[in-house]
Amino acid sequence: MIDLHVYVWGGLLLRQSGDPYNQRYANFNLYFTYTPMAAGFFALISGIMLPALKWFITVVSVASLVAVVWLTWGALGYRRSRGRLGATLAVAAVALWVEPVQQTLAFGQVNLVLMLIIVADMCLPDRFWCKGVGVGLAAGFKLTPLIFVPYLLLTRRFRAAVVSAATFGLTIAGSLLLLPRAAHQYWFGRLFFNSHRLGNIAYVGNQSLYGTLLRLLGGAAAAQPYCVAAAAAVGTAGLLLAARASCRGQEMVGILTCALTGLLISPVSWSHHWVWVAPTLVVLADFAVHPGSLPASRPWRWAGGLGAVAAAVLFFAYPFHLDRGAPALPEGLLWTVPAPAVQGAGMDGSEQLIGNVYVLAGVAGLCVIAGLLAFARRRRRAAVAALGYGGEPAQPGSAARA
Repeated sequence: MIDLHVYVWGGLLLRQSGDPYNQRYANFNLYFTYTPMAAGFFALISGIMLPALKWFITVVSVASLVAVVWLTWGALGYRRSRGRLGATLAVAAVALWVEPVQQTLAFGQVNLVLMLIIVADMCLPDRFWCKGVGVGLAAGFKLTPLIFVPYLLLTRRFRAAVVSAATFGLTIAGSLLLLPRAAHQYWFGRLFFNSHRLGNIAYVGNQSLYGTLLRLLGGAAAAQPYCVAAAAAVGTAGLLLAARASCRGQEMVGILTCALTGLLISPVSWSHHWVWVAPTLVVLADFAVHPGSLPASRPWRWAGGLGAVAAAVLFFAYPFHLDRGAPALPEGLLWTVPAPAVQGAGMDGSEQLIGNVYVLAGVAGLCVIAGLLAFARRRRRAAVAALGYGGEPAQPGSAARA
């Protein structure tokens, strides 16, 4: 659990010197890169014995995975029942073996917990005054959840957006008051803007648009002119699609589209950040059962079922021996590229496809969502036209206006 070691080490540094950012963790040559608020939390738990922390983070992460799947079924309209519980455990059993979840557990990461906080917050009814607090706290811990603030604005949930932004602001203000040295270094020293502190950004594990462009074009100098344009285009399109899905009553699709957009446009999205594939499996399974108002439901059901299977296969982690005699580790398709290509250099065509598989799947997902929304819009217009001209008596003068 490398990352858990670094978390505890960062917390100890904060307690001892007030500065968790300017030293490398010697065993793995890694910096502590989380926010001062996160450093403060890790400082609080750094006195707990590491073996106990490993058990704790594992149990909490698995419980968070199950809770997210349960909440996703609920957001799709399923009532509390034994059937929903069975479906939750079934999907969670599959999701437990996807590579992002396995990597999260192997590293001792907090991705599943943060995903639960965000999903639970976003699934609250809009009338709740506290909606947005979870997103703000998650963003105060790890900046990427900020993508949900513009999503809330685009879906006209202004109070929740303000609550999210205010909560995030309070985490900054609190860290400036309680942890001034660390907070000034992180926020005013622009450490949060320095993605190179995270390691080799071209590494195959970085499944973001930026990482993909670095691998495709051979380095930062060649990729830099395209990175901002790609992030802006995908970010704008993804947020608009998410808002459109939400406005059509597909709130869970909107949430997942927003999360996917954040994964794509973030400079660094390690493969274990893609735990959002777990609730995606739920949505695809639901689509296989209830394809909505789309015509010829049987082909659409097959499409939903095949989509769920394809997602599970692409993200599945199977035992993979790194060295002879070493224990089998849960790896996935992403890590089948040759060892030299793992660092992101000298990749040929097939290696580029495999080494960027999450990004390619994400972009394809956005295209599918755009297509389905456009198709549903045309169907709705056709239904309205049919009602106006034949389904029900038209209003006087409607033909003339038409």
